[in-house]
Amino acid sequence: MRISRRDFMKIAAASAALAAIDWDRVVRAAAQAVGKGKYNIIWFEAQSCTGDTSALLLATDPDILQVLAGHLHAVGPGTVNLAFHDAVMPEWGKSAMDILYRAVAGELDPFVLVVEGTIAVDEKAGGPPGSNYWCYVGKEHGEPVSCLEWIRRLMKRAAAVVAVGNCSSYGGIYSNRVIEQEFFKKYGFTAFLEYPKLGRSMSPTGCVGFLDNKAKGFKGLLSLLGEEAEPYRRFLEGRDCKLLQNCKPFVSVPGCPANGDATLKTLAHVVLALEGLMPLTRDQFDELARPKYFFLETTHNNCPRAGHYAAGRWRKYPGDGSQYCLWGVGCKGPVSHCPWNRLGWVSGVGGCVRQGSVCMGCHEPGFSDSFEPFYEKLPYVFASTKDLFNALVGAAAAAAVIGVASGALAYLKSKRGGSHA
Repeated sequence: MRISRRDFMKIAAASAALAAIDWDRVVRAAAQAVGKGKYNIIWFEAQSCTGDTSALLLATDPDILQVLAGHLHAVGPGTVNLAFHDAVMPEWGKSAMDILYRAVAGELDPFVLVVEGTIAVDEKAGGPPGSNYWCYVGKEHGEPVSCLEWIRRLMKRAAAVVAVGNCSSYGGIYSNRVIEQEFFKKYGFTAFLEYPKLGRSMSPTGCVGFLDNKAKGFKGLLSLLGEEAEPYRRFLEGRDCKLLQNCKPFVSVPGCPANGDATLKTLAHVVLALEGLMPLTRDQFDELARPKYFFLETTHNNCPRAGHYAAGRWRKYPGDGSQYCLWGVGCKGPVSHCPWNRLGWVSGVGGCVRQGSVCMGCHEPGFSDSFEPFYEKLPYVFASTKDLFNALVGAAAAAAVIGVASGALAYLKSKRGGSHA
């Protein structure tokens, strides 16, 4: 691929800017922009356990009083104008619904639409009679307004969409396929058998996230919806994208739940980009629309236990109290992209693998069907996965090959009766 000197300088400048982000300053500037009423946040919750909201409130220095008053204490100083969030907003009933209607009417422009939770099929999308009730917010003329219908309406007005959590990004646990089919059939419910024909998950509610889930074999909303999704598709596909003219940003912050700091910092990036104060281009995000400054590397590549992997020292059983690598007891780190075992879950503390749990792949489209059983070893090994191979070779080719080879030899030796240690 050939690029001009000017394009090279642009790419280099953008890369350097992202690599040296002063997040305190970024979030403070974003909070000031939103706090002045320049940008509103509409946080819409669909089928969800509210885990992403709970994680959001665990972000650095949360202040629930400011949240309930309509101002969210972001990372560092500053406030965010959280216009709508059903879990924490003081408004309820008609007062809450009026905010959504104002957003749809353009009275809250510009706003960023944040979606938490997976989105169930409705009758308009081909669902069975009564499917509007599976996820709805409010009623019109005595009939429920489905979550999917609200998203159709809000996407048309939004300046950007941020999918928070695995459910909103890829469908999540709610989109897991029906296993006990005979149980449902016994009660006359067979609609889930027809959902794959609609491009949807074979779950009880046919729910999906925004992105195509190739691991589970169904489409995402950005593929299933019509013209309301076109500006976001154009951004993801990089098709002659002129921000806020013919395309709008779509960004994913996955996880089960999504980390609160990641959510706030990504929102800050989006808001400042819309203000023209930071670059926001397609190449800053991976193929699943995840910010590369968080999700570029695999969990394995971020892991503090990686040295034990290279040396062939693995835990012998789940719950083993040793500091050894968890790959042998089911860790999905080599094929998952989660940075929290390096960065820590809250204020630098915590993270699944750091705390002794296997990575369950909750930042990936296949979660959780494709990663179960959680404590069963991956069917592929060592550098045979693209992610692991690229990570190792990219870091230090010679050392990586030697490390993986020694790990392989140690593991094979252990299978023949040797010791992991």
